[in-house]
Amino acid sequence: MHRSFGEADGHHSNLHLAVERDDEAAVKGILASASASAHDQLNSTSIKGWTPLFIACVKNLMSVAGLLLDAGAKQDVLDDNGWTSMEHAVFRGHLKLAKLLASHDEPQRQPPARLKPHKRHTIDYKRQSGTSQIFVYLGPSHTRSHLPPVKLDFSLLSENWKARSLTGLGVKIKSQEGPSERSYSDVKLPILENMVNQPLIILSKDPAKTILSFEVCHRPSNQDKDIEVIGTAVALIGSLREGLAPNHESLTRHFTIPLLQNGTMACIGSVTFSVLIITPFHCETSPPKPCSGFWEKSGSYPIVGHRGSGANSTARTVLQIGENTMQSFLTAIDRGVSCVEFDVQLTKDYHTVVYHDFLMKETGGDISLHELTFDQFRHLGQSQAPKTDLLSSSEQRYIERNHSNGTARREQRRHSLNEYDDSRSQDLLERIKHTDEGLQGHFKGNIRGCAIQEPSTTLEELLNSLPEHINFDLEIKYPMLWEAEDRAMQFAAIELNTYIDTILTVLFRYCGKRNITLTSFSPEVCIALVCKQRSFPILMINKAGTVPTSDTRAGSLRGAIEFATAWNLTGIVVRSDPFIMCPRLLTYAKDTGLVVSSYGELNNDPECSMHQTRDHPRTILRIYLFILVRLRNNEARRLGLRKTSKMEIGKQGPKDVFTSQDE
Repeated sequence: MHRSFGEADGHHSNLHLAVERDDEAAVKGILASASASAHDQLNSTSIKGWTPLFIACVKNLMSVAGLLLDAGAKQDVLDDNGWTSMEHAVFRGHLKLAKLLASHDEPQRQPPARLKPHKRHTIDYKRQSGTSQIFVYLGPSHTRSHLPPVKLDFSLLSENWKARSLTGLGVKIKSQEGPSERSYSDVKLPILENMVNQPLIILSKDPAKTILSFEVCHRPSNQDKDIEVIGTAVALIGSLREGLAPNHESLTRHFTIPLLQNGTMACIGSVTFSVLIITPFHCETSPPKPCSGFWEKSGSYPIVGHRGSGANSTARTVLQIGENTMQSFLTAIDRGVSCVEFDVQLTKDYHTVVYHDFLMKETGGDISLHELTFDQFRHLGQSQAPKTDLLSSSEQRYIERNHSNGTARREQRRHSLNEYDDSRSQDLLERIKHTDEGLQGHFKGNIRGCAIQEPSTTLEELLNSLPEHINFDLEIKYPMLWEAEDRAMQFAAIELNTYIDTILTVLFRYCGKRNITLTSFSPEVCIALVCKQRSFPILMINKAGTVPTSDTRAGSLRGAIEFATAWNLTGIVVRSDPFIMCPRLLTYAKDTGLVVSSYGELNNDPECSMHQTRDHPRTILRIYLFILVRLRNNEARRLGLRKTSKMEIGKQGPKDVFTSQDE
């Protein structure tokens, strides 16, 4: 590992050390000095070729970075790997700091076309029939928690330990299931790196009966025989879910247990660890043949309809069809899309429904979808229908005239923007005003009066109703802890394995020969999909620093790449902001071998789209479906698109670009 910048050596100036400590007063004092030494320190490099500005960008020190920039810190310095300070900030999701750097314009020298890749780490997860996998991490994966992996209070140790110099500390993790016990390698203390992509993997026939033990050890030498156990912490995996409803689990995946001194059994500290259990997936239906991914259609642009014909928007600048409804998907197909994107969640009674938001605001409260039964969920959409359907009598005559048995899907009346019997929708909108998003004016759901409304659909209905040549970009929605915190949701959900197995069962039964790609923002969902099936490619979606998260895997381009490569995912879907701000990062991402897709408002600008595809023809773009209709002919030609009778879709130009807008 690299030496910490806090360590004193001849490679670090006083300014480097002051920035490392985030000591603004010291930084100001050094910069205010009129000495030549102070000026030289501003752009001097240390280990890895980093100037003080590099350290501020890596550690996201806004105030310190501002002081350095105002003093004349250079941004065109390249470190030993050829990276700029701006690229380090953007790569780690520090976009506000990156904008601060951009506001201090200076002449930039042309850097090399490519960035040197970092060392790739791959997790050796196992697939064994009938065997569960327990992934154990020391410390919390939730960065809003400041609990240390191991807290050892030396003042509580017995006198014989206090009298000794305790160096070379480590933790030995063991698992026990019945009479068998297995030991794992030591983890040295203190832990100086994020271990979220370096779990210990325990194979178990019955995870509920597995016992984890954490032995804090003293290793005075390199000899195993000299290891002395100071204290031990023990956890029974099955007890971690007590107090929750059946088939439910806590979104808080880290647990703190007492550390007891060997011999005296006195509490001398604590151990905090995170755990993820993945059970094997069993389905009576044979697995589908491996899908290639919707982007693998040769010679054409795959056009993807986001939530059907587009996500509903509070701006309402265009006529909206209720998102994630059957009518929205049929309209998108009529416009020429080759793939539809949609969101899948589970109801309380394990029905796979197509719905985006975690909270069902149509209830008049902030109620999680997984707390409603399927009948309750369906009723909320159907309740907006007028008391009398104006077309019911004519539909009946049509059925009689054509001798139809009524089994075909009836073209029902779309409840749109008219004033006919809209009291139910008005009452619903009034209730929604008192929800959290309603109070903030953010609600944009499938509501009559705001969109062409139709009840929501299910995954099974989509698989059975839409033509099989239409590909699916299926996003599995599952709340992460930080999302539950920010939305004031309960910190519990349907147990992850139950959740994923239910969705996979429906897919295995009804997918046929359809080309399906699975995506998710949740790292745990992606891990479960990797471990449970090989039929569908998996893309991890990442906000790339545009929204503060508490999971390093979900909040930056770096987190997305490191997670996807560690778990052998097919690719990533990230906000386009990093690629627009630092184009070499797109090259870096694609050089990892991952399928790279970008989304966000910037992709709706043709210049930004061209910026990403000009030198990277296999970059996948997600833009609003209706933006294609608005493109002027010259802009369409620049993007390699041609005009059809329905909309602007692509047949030439950069390969593997699809259109949609995602969140």
